[in-house]
Amino acid sequence: MVRFNFCKVNEGALAVREATQVQVNENDFKIDSSVTSFTPGITYHFVIKNTGKTAHEFMIMPRSEGSMSGMAMGDMDKMALASVDGINPGETKTLDYTFPSSATGSSPEFACYLAGHYEAGMKQGVSVKA
Repeated sequence: MVRFNFCKVNEGALAVREATQVQVNENDFKIDSSVTSFTPGITYHFVIKNTGKTAHEFMIMPRSEGSMSGMAMGDMDKMALASVDGINPGETKTLDYTFPSSATGSSPEFACYLAGHYEAGMKQGVSVKA
């Protein structure tokens, strides 16, 4: 499914940009994404569904940070490229995100850093390629 975003280009003209839809399933305790290789400059429309029995979050981290237990959530949020908090069981939330050209060649990670979730396996490595 493709979602369209409109942006103002000049003097009232509108340009249409397509957003590629990405299905993300969060379960207890795993993250599965329908897309794992991303292209800078393309807008991605993440549809994040929690099919688990506990609340989760979805963070796009610039790279694999490993376990950050003991770090304040506010500090983790500052490191994140994007995030969605408080995804309750059965709930679906969305996020539009465009990887910048500076991310080319990087290996970001999708993760849930709620207490013990990352350590239980809630992470998925992805790549950004030109």
